[in-house]
Amino acid sequence: MTIMSNAVKAKSLLRKQPPMRRVVLATVPCVMGSVYFFGWQAFVSIIVCCLVGFITEYLFCRNRSEPVTEAVFVTAVLFALIMPPNVPWHVLIVGMVFAVVFSKEVFGGFGRNIFNPAIAGRCFVYICFPVAMTGIWPPSASLEGLGALTQWSTVSSADAMTSATPMALMKAGQLLPSVQGLFFGGLSGTVGVTSVLLILIGGAYLFYTKTASRTTILSVIVTYILLNGIMASLGVPRFYGTVRPLLGGGFLFGAFFMATDPISSPKTNAGRIFYGIIIATGTMVIRNFSIFNGGMMFSILLGNMFAPIIDHAVNSYTKRRKSLTQVEETTQ
Repeated sequence: MTIMSNAVKAKSLLRKQPPMRRVVLATVPCVMGSVYFFGWQAFVSIIVCCLVGFITEYLFCRNRSEPVTEAVFVTAVLFALIMPPNVPWHVLIVGMVFAVVFSKEVFGGFGRNIFNPAIAGRCFVYICFPVAMTGIWPPSASLEGLGALTQWSTVSSADAMTSATPMALMKAGQLLPSVQGLFFGGLSGTVGVTSVLLILIGGAYLFYTKTASRTTILSVIVTYILLNGIMASLGVPRFYGTVRPLLGGGFLFGAFFMATDPISSPKTNAGRIFYGIIIATGTMVIRNFSIFNGGMMFSILLGNMFAPIIDHAVNSYTKRRKSLTQVEETTQ
């Protein structure tokens, strides 16, 4: 019976996963924005990540007589969107292979991974290729005309001028980026997270269709707003209210697309609240008190690590409450 079911699965090259298709659909505005702001190199980088991810997972799935999951394309697109616009392709390839092999397949494939594969892949190349990941940030095309739609890349030569990301400028206290620039785009940053408007369009789709956990999204965002508001009101240095930190550094992209990974996040609603608090708190601390300009990546991995024990604690508490309630009812 098992052999027959595996044979049936093997006939299909891809395992149909409608929720994953909805996530990919939600990234379309950010993908289009990446081309507009940074040129067609960004789109080709996304295609390269998809091909590498598919081939890598296929090599494992064929040994299990299973089809490749459509979730690999979610990993590939998200991974590409949180990379620098001009990152070399060998960095993309290494990151995608790590994301699929060491963040997913070594745990047994889809549904068994502990960490978000896209985030884990980016963290790996962030450590292995620090210059490529943090040293050069190409300027973004302006919000005029066709942007970079007629260009391969916004860097036309090796000695082209580069600019720091908004979060780097804020942390150094050099310049506060405009709220308009953060919201509409036109500032330096990773490929797909420089326009909050485009992120919110896709994020609203995930929120409305319940593809992503609403509890997780709201927990992350509300906690981060409260923490930044408290620190700013206390006059702590490098805290500039709540609007700019919320709109900058891909925070909302992480809240909508990354923290809500259904496999590596808690399964209980109460657990998702604590999970969101961990991510928001970690992001605030790392962004403002460490050498790193952004902290969302590390905070999500930290939240992934605590997700199983959070669910265990919530389930244990719920069982105790039920047992106590039953005891009280029998004694009355």
